[in-house]
Parts: sequence; structure tokens; C-alpha cells
Amino acid sequence: MYFLSIITSLLLFTTTNGFIQKPNNLIATKLNFKMYIDELPIKDLLGDINNHKISKLVIDRTYQDITSIDNDLITKHMTHINPIMLPSIIDKTMENNIEVTFLKPDLITQLFNDFDFLFSNVIMPFFFISLFINIFRNIGRFNNMNMPSSTPNMFNPFQQKNNNQEFDAKKYNISLSSWVGSPEVFEECYEVISYMANNTEYKNIGAELPKGILLEGPPGTGKTLLAKAIASETNSTFFATSGSEFIELFVGMGAARIRELFENARTMKPSIIFIDEIDTIGRQRGAGVNMGNDEREQTLNQLLAEMDGFGDNDQVLVIAATNRKDVLDQALIRPGRFDRTIRVSLPDKTSRSQIIDYYLSKTKVTGDLNVKELAELTDGFSGAEIKNLINEASILAVRNKRQTVTSTDITNALEKLTVGLIRNIDTRSDAVKMRVSLHEIGHAFLTMKFSEYFELNKVSIKSTYNGAGGYTLFTEKNEIREGGLYTKDILFKRLVITMGGKAAESVFYGDNYVSLGAIQDLKQANELARKMIGVFGMGDNLKVFYNQNIDSQENPFLGRSLASGELYSDSTKKQMDIESINLVKLAYAQAIKIIEENKDIINKMATELSEKQILLNSDIEKLNF
Repeated sequence: MYFLSIITSLLLFTTTNGFIQKPNNLIATKLNFKMYIDELPIKDLLGDINNHKISKLVIDRTYQDITSIDNDLITKHMTHINPIMLPSIIDKTMENNIEVTFLKPDLITQLFNDFDFLFSNVIMPFFFISLFINIFRNIGRFNNMNMPSSTPNMFNPFQQKNNNQEFDAKKYNISLSSWVGSPEVFEECYEVISYMANNTEYKNIGAELPKGILLEGPPGTGKTLLAKAIASETNSTFFATSGSEFIELFVGMGAARIRELFENARTMKPSIIFIDEIDTIGRQRGAGVNMGNDEREQTLNQLLAEMDGFGDNDQVLVIAATNRKDVLDQALIRPGRFDRTIRVSLPDKTSRSQIIDYYLSKTKVTGDLNVKELAELTDGFSGAEIKNLINEASILAVRNKRQTVTSTDITNALEKLTVGLIRNIDTRSDAVKMRVSLHEIGHAFLTMKFSEYFELNKVSIKSTYNGAGGYTLFTEKNEIREGGLYTKDILFKRLVITMGGKAAESVFYGDNYVSLGAIQDLKQANELARKMIGVFGMGDNLKVFYNQNIDSQENPFLGRSLASGELYSDSTKKQMDIESINLVKLAYAQAIKIIEENKDIINKMATELSEKQILLNSDIEKLNF
């Protein structure tokens, strides 16, 4: 507004002091011309020039306005032109000996010629910015007059938010029996509930309530549900938040929010503070690339002080969830802070059956569903993935105009989640289908060859949107999966099965005509071989070697690794590479040998698969090859 006042005053000053003269002054401005001089069309101007009615032309510095002075030296006209036309007009004046003058810009002319630019690009934006600032100030004053003093100003980025609103105290009506999983995990959580509900017996014997419980496990295993159930069973106030909510722009703000969270919890005890994804703020200090003391570390330091510092945390329990315990700071997971770590693992077969029964009870299904078989097929699924599977089956049933979910819907949904979306329209040639059939039968035949370890479920040549031309579904025997004791012989034969597709193409088409369909097979085989040598100690010379880099899959502490250097010598890494590739070569050679010995049978099976596109285990057994 002050700048606008200066411009207005300058205009008034120049007008009243005679800088803008009347039109008889040849150094007049564009504003004067428009106000006092009649306009002359360009056609008439050219006519007057040719008829020698004009004695002089005055051209404005912008080359857009021409003032013409008649022969009487009194009458003047102004013509607005396009600068492109100026050369032709000059040529006309030279032919008729008419004087032409170009005006030089002076201070006042410059001011008025640039006034439109100043008004559009400076004055108006400045005016609107000033207007909005005044509006925001008035809103802030209104908030201060009509709201409690603890309410923050929404337009002030440096003022802290109201933590009483962010960390809402909630009450949940969830029973611990809503969670289905390991009974040992159930007992651990029930101990916490019994202590908080009736702590007399524990205090009499000298036991203390754990200050913190860390729920560790893969995503989707029900860690958040367990925390809510504990809060509900103990009738405690539940403060739920996430670790990312404490990461702020300015250093110290996250620590201040930690302090206010614990203050709120102490005033409303018994209370439970649940921090999901605590690895966001709880990662090990000094492990970053910059090795700096940043906002995250300030927040972590405050959390450490609040959990085991000078504050009284009686009847305040901190429950945290993470799937990356390996990256947490050691000071955070020591006794006195997180006294107890509960491993919430993926559900076993019995737990999967209970989870499937629970979700099927909420779904309209037919009576032919085999829950035990479905529990075996969903090996490695979390509770959330099983819920998603049942939901996908329900969606498929509605898509097919059915009122109930059938076993076919669940099977199709399982394939969709496992191998991806399947293409229903196949435009490939018969030769391509036969090649894909031979590739997949190579996997399937070797699976049936090692039937003491593996079970073949299905083989298909239907392509998927994930890029696969076909797929083979097989699993280990139930006793192997449940026991978890995988030997070198089991893993090596899995390598042979993985290389079966490439081996079949090599046998039937030759090494020079093997397709790109074995890319994923090679990737899986080499990853498994590197684990067998580097992690499981199944090498010839590296029987006691353990490669930390392979086991972790990624390095969470890049800065520390860069500072400490390589963990293993070049000789050890070279030996591991040699043994890994030799293991894959040996598996590939054995796959080729078995396929060559059974070439006729595999060819007949591939022909059958090429015609039907899908073969189940029962279909292959009926072939009697």
C-alpha cells in the first residue's frame, strides 16, 4: 500500500507541475495524445503523405504511435500502428520529402510508457498480497479473542499444534479373543492385562509392570489389534499414534510433542501409549550417512528419557509395533524401556484355519469349501492377506452373478494374488503355446519326480499381466513346511525344479534357441544358491561361512558400513561366487539329464497342456504316462 501511495503522489506531482504539457508540445506523452489529439486511421495517414498534406511526422519511442503535423503547423493527428508497418511508412515519407522525428525517452515518458507493466506486475499483486495479509491478521485476532489460549494460530507455521487434539484419547471395545494366532503370544498379552487389571498379587511378590512392550513381526499379523485389545481389556485410555507423526520440520518440535504425549498419558492413567512403526524415530543413532544429530535423533532422545527417566510412569504402558527390530537403537529395546519383546509371527496352519473360519463366517459361502486344504494353500499368508483373499473371492462371486462364494472363486482369487491377473484372451500361435507348455511341463515333471518332498498343485500356460507366459504351482510337503527343517538335498532339488523350464527348452530346441522365459527362473535359482552357500553353510569349502549382507537383503546402516569398510575379503567373496554358480550349474545339468531320459513322456504331457491350457495334479495322474 505504501508503494501504491508513492506512485499516486508522483502522478499528481508531475501533472500539477507542468511536466505533462498540452498537445502543441512535440515532446508530449502517449497519455496527452489520447486525451487531446484526434486519431487518424492509417489509411488516411498514407493518403495525406502521398497528397503532401503533412509537413512532419513524430514517431513515439515505442514505434506504435505516430503524430502527424499538417502543413499549417498547427493541426495534429495521432495514428496507432503496428511496428511492422513502420519501414513502409518511412519509405513513403522519404519519397515525399517529409521530415520524420523519433522521440527520445525522458523520465516522464518512461514512467507513463511503463505504467501498464508496473500496474499489472507490481502494483496489483502487491495490493492483493497486502489484502490477504490483513485478512489473515484479522482471523488470527478473532481466534485469539473467541477461542481458548491453548488453541493454535492456524496461519503461524512456527507455532506448535495442539497435541490434545492430535493425540486423542480413545476407548475401544475389542476383546483379546478377536485376535487369532499363537497361544503363546496370547498368554504374553494376557499377563499384561491381568497385571493392569489387578496388580495386587504381582506387587506382593515384588513384580513390576513392564514399562514397554515391543510387538515385532511381519506386516498384517495383528500387532495393532493386539494393542487395542490390551487397552480395551484393561479399560485403559488408549493413545494411538505413529512414529512418522513426530518427524517435524524444525529441530526440537518432535521432542516437544513426545513430552506432551506422555504428560497427557500421565494425567489420564491407567493409559496405554501405542506407537506404530516405531522404527521411523527409533532407528539406531549415528548410523546415517551424515552421522549427524538431526531432528529424528532429538526425538528419540526425548522418548528414551520419558520411558526411563525422572518422570513417574506408574500405570502408563508403552506399546510399540515394528517389523524392523534389527534397525532399532539398542538403548530403546533394553530392559527398563521395552522390557518385553513379543514376536508376532505369521500364523501356522492351525491359526490360518481359525482365521479362515472367522472371515468365512461373515461371508455367504457354499458348503463344499475345504478349510484345511485352503489353510495349506495359504502357507506364508498373514491374517491381513487371508482377509484380502476372502474379500477378492467375494468380489469374483458378485462379478459372476452369484449370491454365494464357491471354492472356485477362492481358487481363482488365490491365483490372482499369487501369480497376478490372468489374461482370458490368448492370441498366441500354436508354436508359442507348445514352447510355453514344454517350459512349464519341465517344472511340473521334475516336481512329480521329487514327490517325496514336493506336491504339484497346478500347471497352466495362461499368460498373466505380470509378464509370465505360464506358471506352475507347487509346495513342499506339509511335514516339511511345519517342521521347517530344510536340508541341502531339499533345497538342491528345488534348484533342479527351478531350472527345469530352461532345461526343457534346451533339450527340445537346442541351446541357441532357448527363449527369455527363463529370466525369473535364473533369478530365483541364483538367489537361492547364494543363500545356500552364504547363509545356510551348504558349500563345499564354505561350510561354516555366514554372509551377513545376504541375510539382511539390504543394509540399514549405510553410514556405518561406509565407515567400517568391507566385512569380507575379496578371496572369500570370490569363493562364494564360484560355489554359488557351480551349484546352479550342477542343478541345471541334472535337470537336463532327467528331461532327456523322459523326453517322450514330457512331449506328450506338453501336448495335452497345450490343448487344455490348464492341468491339475489329478489330471496329470490320470494320463498314465
